[in-house]
Amino acid sequence: YKSTTTGAIAGTAPGTAPARSFFVYWLNPRGSTNDNPDGICSETNSYYYQWVALKDSEWVPVDELTPEPVLVTGQQPSPNTATTTTSKAAQVSKYSAFNVSPKDPQYLDNPNVLFATDKDGNPMPAQKDDGGIDFKEAKEKQDLDGYFKMVTWPVTTNRDGSACTISPEVYDPKSAGLVGINDGMSTVEKDTNISAGWTINTAFYKYDVPRPDDPTITKIENDADAGLDASGSVYTTKLEPVISGECMPSKDAARPNKVVLYGEDPNNPIVEGQGTNGDDLVKGTDTWGFRLGETVCEVDTGSKQGGSWRIQDRNKLYPSPDSGNKYSGYRRYHAWVTESVSGFGLTSYFSNIGTAYFVSGENVPDASKFSVTVPHTVNGSLPAESVVVFRGEASPVYTAWASGKLGMTDSRMVVSMKQNAVSGWTSLLTTPANTFQRDAAVGAVPSVTDPTSGLMLDLTKTAATTWTWSLNIPADKFTGYDGSDETQTYAFQVEMVNPMNLRSGPASIERKVDMTPTTLTVDRHDVFQVAGRAYKYVDGDRKIPETKGTMVHVTWPDNTGTDVAVGDQGIWQAVPPEGMKQGDVAVQVLSDDAEGPDAQGRFQGGNQSASVSQELEFRPSTSSLPLTGGWPLSVLKILLLIALGLVGFVACLRNKQENRH
Repeated sequence: YKSTTTGAIAGTAPGTAPARSFFVYWLNPRGSTNDNPDGICSETNSYYYQWVALKDSEWVPVDELTPEPVLVTGQQPSPNTATTTTSKAAQVSKYSAFNVSPKDPQYLDNPNVLFATDKDGNPMPAQKDDGGIDFKEAKEKQDLDGYFKMVTWPVTTNRDGSACTISPEVYDPKSAGLVGINDGMSTVEKDTNISAGWTINTAFYKYDVPRPDDPTITKIENDADAGLDASGSVYTTKLEPVISGECMPSKDAARPNKVVLYGEDPNNPIVEGQGTNGDDLVKGTDTWGFRLGETVCEVDTGSKQGGSWRIQDRNKLYPSPDSGNKYSGYRRYHAWVTESVSGFGLTSYFSNIGTAYFVSGENVPDASKFSVTVPHTVNGSLPAESVVVFRGEASPVYTAWASGKLGMTDSRMVVSMKQNAVSGWTSLLTTPANTFQRDAAVGAVPSVTDPTSGLMLDLTKTAATTWTWSLNIPADKFTGYDGSDETQTYAFQVEMVNPMNLRSGPASIERKVDMTPTTLTVDRHDVFQVAGRAYKYVDGDRKIPETKGTMVHVTWPDNTGTDVAVGDQGIWQAVPPEGMKQGDVAVQVLSDDAEGPDAQGRFQGGNQSASVSQELEFRPSTSSLPLTGGWPLSVLKILLLIALGLVGFVACLRNKQENRH
């Protein structure tokens, strides 16, 4: 029999069950069978009962009514079917006990009534004198939830009055210590004792079954820290991630709370603001999404809510036309808790929304698209604001929307370089989030600046996911040249880093960065020879000879020119054309061998030295007198003829003198 007392019933006060609204009768099947001639455990003429109620979803005694189990005696034993033709329904009707006053003439001196008294025989506070029960008073004084039930436990003996020893937990729970509950018992003990009895009556007064607390999604599995960021999202390379979080476990381990996870249906997106519109969202099944799994809310002392849960999205439960989780896509998740303690299977409102952005690994950049352009000196000096230009192409696998839609960011490009003589890489530039925007128009030319290095990257979008880029590196970042090829050779490197900080692997290009002009000296400058030395690096008294084969251009006073190659130890020399007049002679390296000619034979770059001028002298210096190896052969021949003429002239004079004598 159930009585729902949410208001006045039959003229009684609200929350009060009238007299004779509940009944109890124990029908013992052993007392009405021919298979038990000895009457073993056949007599049930007394029983215990107790009103219990939910408080914060846990069963407790009703203190204002039955803080302890009440023993009721005087029930008529069940008749033996061998000696009576009375039906069971008639037995129940004839021998039942009701919640009436023991002073009622019908029950005068009959102990088989449901009337709760204290030890002195006075009615309990919630027990009305006429047998009615004031559930309103019981609820309010004890702050109960409003769900009451009467549990009964039989006291059974053999027919001769001796103790029943068969299955005491069934026929005589008192002997097994299974009767009644109290506040000191654990949830398991309460459940055990209530299960050993029989719930005969239930009552409700202003009972609003509380929903379980909402669970939370705190993590979505990825390759690093799986905690959701401030936007409630996480990047993951896993298309079958584990979603986990916190929950409030059931107080009854035998009836656990369960967490159910849903993945969003893109055609019916999850509605925001689930905490404020909980009822509408729970009712609106279209926005629940696809049910991905269920798990028990396990007790977890490290959880703020006391419990935790984990469910894997196996990416197999998305019906057509949803294509499931895929890279460069996303999935939003939410969950709720279903309780079983109340028997109503109530759900919580939905949890927060957790979003997984599925990010694949980045491709290694294509080094074949890299190029490095090096500036060179003009008349011995670099032009103002000269830069080394590093160019290439980027094709990020993962790109973001310009508006930051759904919190996505794109991959970053990291550019660095190192001098071969130095072991470490120097960071030049890292692009910020949302540099490579997937919805930017082809032809867009954005630029970004690295706040640390101050370098700027120029970009041009050439296709849907392809960008060309150019980075200007100031010439003053290339220092430490000491005349060796190692200190003049640099490596340039590019890496792509996806939003999970997973790197693509580096791609690089090595290049000689030669921006040092040749230093020339003119050590001889006369009509017979112009000569000197060429140095590719000078540091005080330390001089590194220029590379053999470097061409030195000599401009004569008549503006004609001669190109000569640098020889061993940086020595160069040129013979003035015959008949060259006095005047300024200039020498200069127009370009060294840092770069060669293009396919058409046109020279591409190279460092120009400063021009060095000297006055071309007519008379040779003492260092170039005959026999010193410094005069041309034609001059020697003339001198020889003159010498022979002088010898002949002297011989003739001697002959004349002899003839006179």
